[in-house]
Amino acid sequence: MAAFLEGVEAITMACTLVIGLPTLFLALAARARAALVVVGSVTATALVMWARAADHWTLADDGWMVVPIALIIAVAFGAAWRSEQLPPVAAVGIGVAGGGVAGWLWQPCVGEQLATILNDADSQPFSTAPLMVVYTAGALLPVILLAALPHAWPRISEHLTHRNVGLVGTGVGMLYALTVVSGRYNDLVGELFRISSS
Repeated sequence: MAAFLEGVEAITMACTLVIGLPTLFLALAARARAALVVVGSVTATALVMWARAADHWTLADDGWMVVPIALIIAVAFGAAWRSEQLPPVAAVGIGVAGGGVAGWLWQPCVGEQLATILNDADSQPFSTAPLMVVYTAGALLPVILLAALPHAWPRISEHLTHRNVGLVGTGVGMLYALTVVSGRYNDLVGELFRISSS
């Protein structure tokens, strides 16, 4: 519970935007399949962040790697736009791709619980990986609630699944990909980390 609450507290930190905004706009692009996309995204974001802390994920996120990263982002957002025509499992896969990249590009805003999870990730994988998912669920709680809203309140569904909502989500996703491939995204992430740390 402490990890979840610290994740909720991290919502207010600038560096959480690195995982929050991509998940939000991916969910908007997916519209009716937003809940499935968010499940995949939260899980993949958490596990990639955890894998980086445990030194299981050592791929660089700069240099020539920005090209495949940007390509994954563009494909994920393009697929999210068409997710209603794909099988439900594909929506989860779209979320895994988008969330995996968000977790790859994230820099931790370390609180007490997150610091413990990251420090123990290598030595205690079976206890820290689930805690990282719980922390990430807390940090992405607004997006989770937004994705669940149409199921809890069906009348809002027509608004959240409107074509224009999907266009906004997909458009922002393509800008995200362009920012990454231009090499400017890491500067932005570093600045958000600096703001959160000051």
